[in-house]
Amino acid sequence: MTASCCHLLYFLLALTIATTYAQEPIDDAIEDNGLSNLNLPPCPATSYEISQYGPETPLSACILYDLNPRSDDALFVNSTINSTNAADQPSFTEVGLVQVTPSGCHNHRDGANTAISKLNNDNDGRGVAIGHFGTSYIKFRLISIIGGNNNNIGNDAYSAVHEEILDEVFQNVDNVHFMLGSCSFASANDKPMALKHAKIVLSQVGPPGFYMDVANNPYVFGIHVNSDTYSLPALKALQFHLDATGESTKKQPVRVVYRDRSEFFKSTCRSAIDAATLQGFDVTAIEFNPDGEEMPGVPNSQNAEFLEGLADQLCSADEGPNTNNAAVIACVQERDADVMIARMRLNGCRPTLAWFTTATWGWATDNADTIPLFLGGGQWHENFVYSDKYFETGKAVLEYGKEKFGYMGSYDHVVSYAMPMLIVELLTSFFKIADSPNVTDTLVNRYEEIRRSLTNINAHTIFGPVSFNEYQRNDGRGAAGTQWVQKGNVTAFQLGCISPLDQADVPIVIPSPSSLPCPPGSYIDQNLVEGDPAILADKCTLCPAGTFAQYENTNLLCQQCFEGSISLEGANYCVATKDNLTSVGLQVLGIIFVVVSWSSTIGYMVWLYLKRKNPVVKMSQPESLFLLCVGAFISTSAIIPLTLAEAAPGESTRGASAACRSIPFLYSLGWVLMYTSLTAKSWRLFKVARNAELARRVRVSVREIYVMVAVVLLVDVSILIAWVVVAPLQYIRTNVSTTLNEATGVMTVETAGSCQGSANDVSMWAFLGPIIIIHVASMIVTNVILFKVKGISDRYQEQKYVALASIYICELVLLGLPILIAVQESGEARYIVIAGVIFLTDTGVLALIFLPKIKYAKVGLPEGMTVTESIGIKRTNVKSQAGRGSDYPVSAVEEIRRRASMTVNRNSSVLSSQSEGPAVIPSPVASVISVASSGEEKVDEIEESDYDDFQDAKSTCSTNCSNV
Repeated sequence: MTASCCHLLYFLLALTIATTYAQEPIDDAIEDNGLSNLNLPPCPATSYEISQYGPETPLSACILYDLNPRSDDALFVNSTINSTNAADQPSFTEVGLVQVTPSGCHNHRDGANTAISKLNNDNDGRGVAIGHFGTSYIKFRLISIIGGNNNNIGNDAYSAVHEEILDEVFQNVDNVHFMLGSCSFASANDKPMALKHAKIVLSQVGPPGFYMDVANNPYVFGIHVNSDTYSLPALKALQFHLDATGESTKKQPVRVVYRDRSEFFKSTCRSAIDAATLQGFDVTAIEFNPDGEEMPGVPNSQNAEFLEGLADQLCSADEGPNTNNAAVIACVQERDADVMIARMRLNGCRPTLAWFTTATWGWATDNADTIPLFLGGGQWHENFVYSDKYFETGKAVLEYGKEKFGYMGSYDHVVSYAMPMLIVELLTSFFKIADSPNVTDTLVNRYEEIRRSLTNINAHTIFGPVSFNEYQRNDGRGAAGTQWVQKGNVTAFQLGCISPLDQADVPIVIPSPSSLPCPPGSYIDQNLVEGDPAILADKCTLCPAGTFAQYENTNLLCQQCFEGSISLEGANYCVATKDNLTSVGLQVLGIIFVVVSWSSTIGYMVWLYLKRKNPVVKMSQPESLFLLCVGAFISTSAIIPLTLAEAAPGESTRGASAACRSIPFLYSLGWVLMYTSLTAKSWRLFKVARNAELARRVRVSVREIYVMVAVVLLVDVSILIAWVVVAPLQYIRTNVSTTLNEATGVMTVETAGSCQGSANDVSMWAFLGPIIIIHVASMIVTNVILFKVKGISDRYQEQKYVALASIYICELVLLGLPILIAVQESGEARYIVIAGVIFLTDTGVLALIFLPKIKYAKVGLPEGMTVTESIGIKRTNVKSQAGRGSDYPVSAVEEIRRRASMTVNRNSSVLSSQSEGPAVIPSPVASVISVASSGEEKVDEIEESDYDDFQDAKSTCSTNCSNV
């Protein structure tokens, strides 16, 4: 009773103040239909300015807008809207709307203002057409009254004034048939007046409990969608994610904290609890009384320690990085959110999702660093594309309001705009079949029919589809699910729409990056967990160099690389490289090969010079043997660029590529010199031997040998030069294999460098093929020629040894080539095989050619055998006249005897012509074998020590024949 008396006294005081201090009292001449009876003054400022009044600013009840279609001077302060001149327009029926609000509800007032101005100016100022023929019109009168500054007088005092004003309006003002709902707590003050005067009120309240008393008060209709559904899209998306990954909802904690003193907070979060429980989540409900006092004298809402305790229940520091991924839903105020989120951050929480009522409030824009990926819910989103005949979207309504009222409104502006439009839909549909609708009579005498029609309406408004359920609250569409995300190329986070699906402009991000395991190569950075304001943002950091993370993980550190392996920042594994570089030891071995080969070659050349007069050397043609040594020397030199043809990963390959191009030059030229010298030597021996059998004198000059060698050498050099010009060899390093040791996390990358053809269409086999043909042809020709002179003694020809050398080389190639292919990926193995083949080829061929000659030169001729006899062009086993059993070249001996006998009968002048020098027996071999030495042609003198077969010739000689 005392409170009612206080409310009445305040109302009477407000009316007295309004009457006394009104700046512009309502003119009695205006047809206000009784509004002047309220004795309320115009408001002293604009709607937005009044909304900014603080607790220290008093405000008496006042009329903000009286949009009276029958008056050109409709009362509204600081408004630019002018009613249409009634005298010039067809008649219309006036329908009154009343709205009473506390000072802070500027969006609710101005949204309705926009709607009425559009409707009354429709059809060229005639208003809204109704009826079957559309020839009847209605216009709306909006009476918008501000009941006072509730921040100054308190909510309870304001509520009494609010109800008193509504009661006075319905008693004194004709044609007021609908109430546009107030905002916030004041919405509850509309309900008793709606019931008392049997007038429809379109309430702007979300919680379903507001509408449960429909049986006792059927005049309350809620245009807001059910706020209990705000968090449900987030829970549904989380369930979809778990289903997709095959995880059970039982393992996913959902923790809900909410205030219990607000219908909105409590019902919204209780709905989330019920839905999560039904879906099988592990649900924890945390209810608290913000007005209670856990600490005496301090409300819980102001007690930071109390709020931190609530946050500890959401996620505790003791849970660890793998279990603090609860889905957090909080129905709280701004300060509650600040304290709880700070504590959660300190506890190392990485929520799967965070749905906060504050995510769609001004708190979100004030906490831009915290808000990324937060989820929220609301009545409307600016990306909704619902439209009406006046505006394409709700956002366009807000932009219109900004131009008209000077501020960018919220969704309440859009809802308040939609409410008069809904009333129009109701009236136009109700009178759709009437020829001449009697609106006034219907609203007075058939109002219940109007109300019932509203319960069955399906309207399309700029707020979205509107229809009413059994509790007369809007269920035409779902709530606007929102999430702070990055859109397009914009780095700043924006409030995106995730539901309803037909209006969504971004996909929902669930689970949060913070809750996910870190990808390979990264780890959970505790500094980010505790220090990054964005609690839902990614908390992973790349592993530092020298560490790795092989798999997805929730570790707080990366694993150190094992010894001998390294890693860069963000490595999935450590890398150990196997470069297949030739070790220093093998390179030294290669140089030793060169030194040994060169030393032996030089040794053979020295021996060749020292024994140049020896018949074995002379018959073996020292010029050819010298070229053989030079060829071996050059061929062995190829091991040097082979050793240099190498570059480690990352090093320049210029020098290695140059060395690659040198290898075929040296080896091929050396080979050609070796074998063409043998070929030329064999051809020379063949020519001499064949003419000896024919008892003919023949001369083979050294020049012919050089020409033969030069021709083949020129062809070989031409091919090599073309190779370098067209498709030069390059040193290229390629990956051979990559193996990962799962146990150690070490990946071994094996690479190998080799000399390869240039990256063009010309294959190196276009050049290597002809060179191989030349080499093989030289071997074949040499062996064929030597086969034809196999009858000559082994002392003077190399058929056996060259054949052995050829077989030896073939064996090396046949053994080395498969090995080389098998070890192609190993640089060291490839090096030792190639260097070994070159070394063994060169030293082996020289050894097979020279060692027998060194042996024969050292041993000398068998006792009693002449040089001539030792040549043995043909061999026959006969007994000598002296009775000694030995192998003698019979044909040669007979020829010698024949010529010796001819000498007996010669003119004495023959001997006298040689009186000045030693006598020379015109030996058959000496007369046949004529060679060129040092470019000068002369007949070699063959010293014969065995005279057994020359007894007849000796008797004819003079003293000067003693040297024969």
